[in-house]
Amino acid sequence: LTMRLARDLACDAGWERLLAAAIAAEPSAQLRDGGVIATGYDAELDELRDIDSGCAQFLVELEQRERARTGIANLKVEYNRVHGFYIEITNAHAAKVPDDYRRRQTLKNAERYITPELKTFEDKALSAQDRALAREKLLYEGVLTALQADLPRIQALARAVAHVDLLAALANVA
Repeated sequence: LTMRLARDLACDAGWERLLAAAIAAEPSAQLRDGGVIATGYDAELDELRDIDSGCAQFLVELEQRERARTGIANLKVEYNRVHGFYIEITNAHAAKVPDDYRRRQTLKNAERYITPELKTFEDKALSAQDRALAREKLLYEGVLTALQADLPRIQALARAVAHVDLLAALANVA
């Protein structure tokens, strides 16, 4: 029994490297909730997560850059669910609007615009969470596929760990 347990408890170093790199230290209970794949495992997933979590910071930085570029101190970069992302400029500063701004909406005392950079970010940001979850599911399935060939050995390892746990519990009670 001891020899079989020792043999079955031997963990392949490749499994350990893959799982340590791919799976988060504290993964969520459900894959559909995200947070299962570790940060740093996949650059595309990290970028999507950064977009989703760093949206507010991007808007602040873009607003500062556009204020400096246009000389319009009260320029605002904002988001709403109906119109998406936009740059709002009051009518008093209409003459200072750069050529690359495209009108998105007209208000009573202001105009809302979008730039190619903001449109690109909007496309990324509005779908980042869904794309991150889809990417995470794909990566998780890739991890499972990579381990599939070793499944009998992994199951033997799991049984051996359960057996050692049972023996430890019995020893503790005794």
